[in-house]
Amino acid sequence: MDIDQLCTIIELPEEVRAAVLARVHLSEVRQAEPLKAGLLERSHWEVVIRDIVAALGEDADGMKMLAFMLQRAVETHDRYRALGIDDTIFADTMKFCTRFVIDHHRHHGHYAFTWGWWLPRQLSLQEFRFGALEYELIEISGRPAINIHIPGDADLSEAALRQSYLLARRSIARIAPAHADADMVCDSWMLSPVLDSLLPAHSRILAFKASFDVHAIDPTSPHATRWIFGRYDLPVEDLPETTTLQRRTKALMRNGGSIGSAMGRLRPENWAAPAPH
Repeated sequence: MDIDQLCTIIELPEEVRAAVLARVHLSEVRQAEPLKAGLLERSHWEVVIRDIVAALGEDADGMKMLAFMLQRAVETHDRYRALGIDDTIFADTMKFCTRFVIDHHRHHGHYAFTWGWWLPRQLSLQEFRFGALEYELIEISGRPAINIHIPGDADLSEAALRQSYLLARRSIARIAPAHADADMVCDSWMLSPVLDSLLPAHSRILAFKASFDVHAIDPTSPHATRWIFGRYDLPVEDLPETTTLQRRTKALMRNGGSIGSAMGRLRPENWAAPAPH
């Protein structure tokens, strides 16, 4: 696989693909290459991303960073193959990049890649997308855990979630045995108890939330704003009101309220195979 093929596989918009291919051979992108080893060690991520940004120089739209990271993704593909991980899972995982450049265009009117700091998770085989959800291999208090992330395009239907949980369990047991029986946890605004008063009883978000035993709540977390409205940088009065959740969240914020976030553990019955009848 080469970077041109990767751009096709992850369905990058043509404008972004052209920008990546135009930058991939720039001297500063090549000069950053010796730093790539640091992307494979979680403890090095913060420093190495800072050093890569410095090496790439002026990069207002993040396309140099995207070109650099997609080159690393091509290299990562060989590791996927060596572990017998299906190419569909590889493509779905690396479409993280596509999702966020499109999301940026939707909310800002132009393409940009601003998530290079997160991508080491995928490049180091510590985060995968299995169906509807993404799963990150982490440790909590020295014990293996699996951190669930909810992509913006996730299908939150009961069937899609169960399928995702089962696929994740089977796949992780094979490729990362230390995490085979690890707790599945989630730290998200989607687990906030405040949502109970903002969403209708039939909401899929509430159904997803109900699958977790919540054990920690952060009422001050601001992250819901980014995911509900698409951006942080607008005054409250300028936030969109396209959806019911946006309208109700905006009203909450006008009154000084916040959705916050919560952390919970996925109940085993949600990923265990259904009992035979």
